[in-house]
Amino acid sequence: MECKNCKQLEAVKYSKYTSGDFCSRECSRAYSTKDKRKEINVKISISLGGRGNKNVKKECQICKTGFEVSWKKRNQVFCSRSCSTKWKNINLSIAQKGGLASVSSQSKNRRSKNEIYFYELCKDKFNKVLSNEPMFNGWDADVVIEDIKTAILWNGKWHYEKIKKEHSVEQVQNRDKIKLMEIENMGYKSYVIKDLGKANKEFVEKEFKKFIDNL
Repeated sequence: MECKNCKQLEAVKYSKYTSGDFCSRECSRAYSTKDKRKEINVKISISLGGRGNKNVKKECQICKTGFEVSWKKRNQVFCSRSCSTKWKNINLSIAQKGGLASVSSQSKNRRSKNEIYFYELCKDKFNKVLSNEPMFNGWDADVVIEDIKTAILWNGKWHYEKIKKEHSVEQVQNRDKIKLMEIENMGYKSYVIKDLGKANKEFVEKEFKKFIDNL
């Protein structure tokens, strides 16, 4: 006689779990649930996939308009691509303002003795000279000479070399490119001075003369 479940011939003869049909307790249990498995699988399928036929009511996080989405898209929070774009722009604006404020603060805190001395030389030479004013669509320049519409960027080592572990030279240089573009958009000329050394009045005076000669 063969087991109803595993189909082993004669196996049921030697099993105390046979009841005349099975070779083991495992086969007895497996057989009793076999017919139910199909039904269970159908129920699971309906539970997980069947919801896709139902729409979920949502409220747009931007315009507050009510809308419906399928169950598969139940995590959607915007009613349209337009609202999604607005959300991204809002967050981008917040991030940029935070970044600009941080850059401006860093600029003021990182003013070197060489930059300050250059600023003083400019003040002696010209009538209206500003320092670290965020006047270029939120971006600042280290020295701005209004008389000749020129913005001077005094770039130290951190614009060209990695100073700290968390410091990204690429990020700094990308900001510099944006700043130069914004300066030009405001109708100003830009002038970059590369300073990789320590405090040195002779170096500053040499750079100042070079700047004046290029006007």
